[in-house]
Order: sequence, then structure tokens, then C-alpha cells
Amino acid sequence: MLQATLSTRTLGCEYELAVPIIGAGGGTEVQETIANILNQNGIRACSRNYSHAPVPNNIDIVVEQDHSIVGEQRFQGVRWAQVEVKTRILNGLADWEQIVPKTLDILRYCGGRITPSCGHHIHLGFTEFKDDPTQVRSLWNLIHRFEQVIYGLVAPSRRGNQYCRPLPPAAKHLHGANSRRTIKNRLSRFDRYFGLNLVHIWDDVPRIELRYGSGTLETDKARHWAQFCSRLVDHACLRTCQAAPASLSNDRKGLERMLVSIGLKVNSKVYSVVAPELRETGKFTLKRWKNFNGDISLRKFDVEQKAEISRDNPT
Repeated sequence: MLQATLSTRTLGCEYELAVPIIGAGGGTEVQETIANILNQNGIRACSRNYSHAPVPNNIDIVVEQDHSIVGEQRFQGVRWAQVEVKTRILNGLADWEQIVPKTLDILRYCGGRITPSCGHHIHLGFTEFKDDPTQVRSLWNLIHRFEQVIYGLVAPSRRGNQYCRPLPPAAKHLHGANSRRTIKNRLSRFDRYFGLNLVHIWDDVPRIELRYGSGTLETDKARHWAQFCSRLVDHACLRTCQAAPASLSNDRKGLERMLVSIGLKVNSKVYSVVAPELRETGKFTLKRWKNFNGDISLRKFDVEQKAEISRDNPT
């Protein structure tokens, strides 16, 4: 039987936020101030312009500017610094705990705000692709199957957002793609602004990015989202996920199938053992889904489905 354990997969996290600018100076000064505060509190940090370059050696956090972020519009005359904070490559979730919670605490203390324009992106190591290119097909199939449910876990502002677009309807887009050449040809028209960003699988150290997440500075939310994203990739690499005819509906049954399938909920036929941390992530995921989609029980869902079928098929 399968066991779902806490991931040791490498990951890098991006947190977007807006910070009100009070007094003189501008966004650059805000970035430098945040980096300085992080350094004085044990987090090695630096400030720089927006860049796709790796985080410099011996640095834990880079503080950048991101022009896609829009500040709150409640009052006139308020200026906003458009800030994106990126971590170095973290060696699993245990390393995440050493860097991210204190960083988020400081960002909140400095007045960081989350607006609908903010995202929470997770980059995950995908070294399996080098030895077996078909692993990306397994991941594609898994994400495609549950994508509507994943969108049901994030703020409505992420649905239809140009920076985290859904995969195309064709469930079997990578069907039969076994070689790197064929896979590259099938993925050639996809840019990085899809919820599942695969443009970096061709790097020397392959990685993927999950861009579905809505912005947060809350440690508990960030932790569970990192564990959820890591679990998706771990499961796709552990199993050979087949293409479903279409994405599952964003309903309670679809959610339950996802939780069981990827190992966030114990099921004797799938994952007989689930680590306590992942069980907590499963509970958090259920609670978050209810928050966005309504607190509907499985029994109530079954009753409503049967009633709908009866209406559509009168005797």
C-alpha cells in the first residue's frame, strides 16, 4: 500500500504584496527597508529589480518590484510599493519552516497587504523529467483532471486571471508523447502564465511552477498550500496518472476524490498511511473549499443529485 509522507522535494516560493508608502521615498526604498529588516532578524536578504535570475548565493530572500500588483483603491492619495518576495531554493518543507514563517511575520508587521492582484506561486523541483520525460504527462493528466477543483480552493480573482490561465480542454494533449522532442513540440505554444507552468522543465535542473494560488501573508495558509502543491507533484511522479475524459466538476465529490487520490486523506485502497502534517493539510483544504463553495455535505450532495436526476427523468 502507498504511504503519503511529508515532501523533501525542493521548492521556491514567491509572495506578492502591496505595501503603503508613507512619507518620502518610493518603492525602491520600501524594498531596501524590508530587506534590511529581514537581515537584522536572521533572514539573509537583498533588494533588486524584477529578475528571473536565481537568488544570489548566501541569500535566503530577494525583495523585488512587480508592476502587475495593484494596491488598494479605498482612499485617494495613497501610494503603494509593488513588492514580490522570492525565496532561495528550499530543500523540502523542513527547510521552508526555517525561512518562510519569520519572513511572512515581518512582511505583515511592515504593513504588507494582499489585494486581488497578488499571487502565491510555488516552484517545485522536477528532476524526474530528466530520466523519464513521460513524468510530465502524468503531472499534466493529474492537474487537468482536478483543475476545476483546484480553482475552487483559491480566491475568485484567480479564476480567469491572465497570469494563471487554465489548461486547454483537451485532456489527452500529451497522449502518446514519449520523447523529449515530441513533448517539446506539444508544449511549444504554452507560455509561463498558465496555472501549471512547464516552461522550466527544459532547464539544466528541471522544475515546474504552480501559479494557481492567491496571495497570502498568513503562515498557516502558506504552509498548507506549499504542502498541497508538493503533494500534487509527488503523487504524479509516484503513480502514472491517466488522462480523464474531462476535468472533474468543482463539487464536493470532486474534492473528496482529489484528497483521496493524492494522499491528503486516508483510504485503504489508495494511501493507507498519511502523515499527520498532510492530514492537517487535507482538513485545511476541505475547510477552504467550503469557504469558497459552500458547506455542503456529501450526504446532502447525494440527495440533491438524486433529486435533480428525478426532475430530469420523470417516471
